[in-house]
Amino acid sequence: MIIRSLISVVVLLLPLTGLDSLNVCAAKTDSAWPPPQEVVSLDAISGEKQSAPTPDGRDTTPLPIPPPEEKSAQPQPPDDPCLPGLYKDWREFSQDPSAGDGENRFERLRIIINRSDFTLVLEGIRKDESFEEIYRTPVALGDVDSPTPEGQFLINHIYCYPDVAYFPANSDPVPGLYNGFFAPLLLCDEDGRCERFQDLGMHGFHGSALPNHAATRTDTYGAVSAGCIRLPDPCKFKSALLRAVGLRPLKKNDRGTYHWLNRPVQVLITGNYPGTEDQTTVASIVEQGLLRLNDGLKSLWGAFQ
Repeated sequence: MIIRSLISVVVLLLPLTGLDSLNVCAAKTDSAWPPPQEVVSLDAISGEKQSAPTPDGRDTTPLPIPPPEEKSAQPQPPDDPCLPGLYKDWREFSQDPSAGDGENRFERLRIIINRSDFTLVLEGIRKDESFEEIYRTPVALGDVDSPTPEGQFLINHIYCYPDVAYFPANSDPVPGLYNGFFAPLLLCDEDGRCERFQDLGMHGFHGSALPNHAATRTDTYGAVSAGCIRLPDPCKFKSALLRAVGLRPLKKNDRGTYHWLNRPVQVLITGNYPGTEDQTTVASIVEQGLLRLNDGLKSLWGAFQ
């Protein structure tokens, strides 16, 4: 009788236990999905902090991923004289219906910077690997003491308003120098982990904003900079780039207001600086011939001794 009563109690408790188990599972499922998104802090964007070193000893920062849409109020976009009439911010401009074909027409975008002739070309690449030139401009690059490095880089966020500031070493920020555009260059490894490369980037340049501008090369063409890529007309360049790639909501940090790009843009820096490649000239041929003749005369003289 006692055993039968115990069995009845257990049977009555089983449904309640099952409901509690389902509630616990539901709670775990809700907390684990969607998985947390890896978001790089504003410090990582500005290049002031690094993540923990990888097993091979290199400090890397994860590839910045655009954070999810926030419900909080967005920063007020600064007035930008580069914007065409009737547009209040660059995101609105990049979503213009007349330019919306850019996202569908091209599979990806790339920027090619040629050090041999100081040019920058923005290209759209289709699925069949054919490409179309979107924008071309002459640029200024690093001088011989601080050359713009050759290699493959990436940009995925840009500062495109007049409030973007330059941070010189041990000095106060300098507003206005970048002339309303700065795109930091990122160097990435095979695992997709990226870090800013020596604080280099593509930017406009307004040399008179520097306190010591008289002692600075302010050209926007040739080998004159400290390594960055100076754009002579940032208004036209950012209009072409932003219309092709599209933007995410506006953000702000101590460097200024910026946007994540809808997708990363590859940056290829190629070519040799003029005069640095091996060139065969008439003078070099004559010089090599005289050296060989001298060696031959020495051998001949040695044979008669």
